[in-house]
Amino acid sequence: MQLLSISLKRYGPFNLEHCMCSGQIFGWTKFGKGWYGFLNNTLVRLSQEEEKLIVYSNRELVEEDVINFLNLDEDVEEINRKINVNDFIENAIKLYSGIRVLRQNPVDAIIEFICAQNKNIPAIEKTIIKLSKMYGEKIEMDGITFFKLPTIERLANSSLKELLETGLGYRAKYLLDTAKKITKEDNYIEKIRSMEYISALNALTLGEMRLYGVGLKVADCILLYGFHKLEAFPIDVWILRAYPYALKGFIDKNLCNINGFRKTKLGRKEYLLLGNIARKVFGKYAGYAQLYIYMASRNLFGRSKKF
Repeated sequence: MQLLSISLKRYGPFNLEHCMCSGQIFGWTKFGKGWYGFLNNTLVRLSQEEEKLIVYSNRELVEEDVINFLNLDEDVEEINRKINVNDFIENAIKLYSGIRVLRQNPVDAIIEFICAQNKNIPAIEKTIIKLSKMYGEKIEMDGITFFKLPTIERLANSSLKELLETGLGYRAKYLLDTAKKITKEDNYIEKIRSMEYISALNALTLGEMRLYGVGLKVADCILLYGFHKLEAFPIDVWILRAYPYALKGFIDKNLCNINGFRKTKLGRKEYLLLGNIARKVFGKYAGYAQLYIYMASRNLFGRSKKF
């Protein structure tokens, strides 16, 4: 076991709990005060003690890897100032201070968010666990057994019948097709990484590079959380519920009626329109604004389906 202790004083606000409970990452499990998961293929236990981050790992891990994964080196205070456009965002920033857009492995993000389509967070976690148990590497820490998310190559060599046993349903075909595509096409991940945001969004959802079954929302999640393209603004039902409040003062009063914020699914034209408005308001940090809006919306509307 290796121990790292990282002082958070020089990195501005950070809240591990907010990061792990924000719907941006799956496959991490909390036992006691520690969050267990895989960072660069290494099993780690993360815990926060006020302004100190404690990192246990099952093999050598450098501090820079943790800083990069948790995005501690990004000036979140400056980002917050730039996206703080009204009272709703200001209150959300106060409530969820310390949240960061994590820098995840892009392949892991692709796998996770294909599995996440039209599922709630507990159901997503359950599917990820089943998938990891079936195909992933088994590792123990603190007397607890964990399974690593499978490699894309292992998934590409699986069968549809096997994948269906994990509870993926129709998503199994999406995942299998995606795994085969990424493994067959040279440098697929690097090609997406090198693109500007809008080009990458179009590549994932249209044309020859399109990933089967990946729509705009899933593509935005992949780009934001897997490729750290901070212009991405994933729009789900929680964002729709809060959208008129989060962008108050920046949208036409009739927009709610025209686009129907009570919808659970948007057409491509509507989705892009709402995303472009958000990018115009929040600029290159729209993805950070999305996280705050998502967290605030779940808090505000979580107990009631009414808008």
